[in-house]
Amino acid sequence: MAYNAIIHENRFFIEEEIDDEIANMSRKTGLFLTDNNESLPVFAPVGGCEKIFSRKESESGDKSGARIVLTRDNFGHRATGLGGAGATKCEAIDIVAGSLSCSKELKNGKTQSRANFAEDGARIYLTERGDINAYFATAKSDSAGVSASSKMKSGIGIKSDHTLVIGRERVRILAGVSKYDGGERLVTGNQPTKPIIEIGATSSERHHKAVLGDNLVKYLKEVNDTISDLNQKIASIEIDLLRYKFAMAKHVHPGVGQGVVITFPDFSSAVPAFLDSVPDTLNTITSTIADEYNQIITELKYFGLPNLGIEGSEDHKILSSTVYIGE
Repeated sequence: MAYNAIIHENRFFIEEEIDDEIANMSRKTGLFLTDNNESLPVFAPVGGCEKIFSRKESESGDKSGARIVLTRDNFGHRATGLGGAGATKCEAIDIVAGSLSCSKELKNGKTQSRANFAEDGARIYLTERGDINAYFATAKSDSAGVSASSKMKSGIGIKSDHTLVIGRERVRILAGVSKYDGGERLVTGNQPTKPIIEIGATSSERHHKAVLGDNLVKYLKEVNDTISDLNQKIASIEIDLLRYKFAMAKHVHPGVGQGVVITFPDFSSAVPAFLDSVPDTLNTITSTIADEYNQIITELKYFGLPNLGIEGSEDHKILSSTVYIGE
């Protein structure tokens, strides 16, 4: 009888503990950053060389939630990237918030997923050597001067729905080697090619050189001065034409013969006027030829010879040799 009483008493305590656990689970609302019962995709399978820091970890060791993965170059299943191919000198760090959160179907803890550059919510990926443009599936650029490949080179990729960069005083986007003593080189051991900055859509395959605003303003001012000079020359020509018409109206044409009178110009008045205008005309022609050559020189300073790959002068060129804008 006493034995049965003990059994009933233990059963009471067991049932009470179960009820308390159910109550505790129901209270995991997540308010004020408390824990919740959200079921998130699990990062798996884990490579033997990888170390994972994740927000959530189950009793069985499954990693889920926001994570930082210390790994070798890898952008998907364990066979991808240089790390998957067994290469060395390809250390990588993958920082992710939102595993598969861009997937068309809602994923939970029953889903295992490694890095998914297309469907993960937000990512910062760093690789010592890899092919960063290929991993993020950006379009290849075939514009002149924009041909540097990211294969076998270090890279950092940042991707999210909205990416924001703020500098309270300054934001700089630069390309090229820094001014260290002894210089710099790529992880491939090669010297960097001409520095390039591309601004455009991921689908842009053609890029145009950006316009250098100050030099463009300088060029437009020179063009405006040229137009003003042309207007003055046109006005001068019109005045000369008016004088010519007026002089022709005053000409007296004596005639000779009987019946039909034959007339001829009054050279005595026309020739001196013509001779007086010759110096001014020659000066005008000389000035026009000089202006034409100066205009050619000006265009070379601002535009160079693109067909020969020659840029304009450093102080005058209108098109940037570093920044390209995608179509």
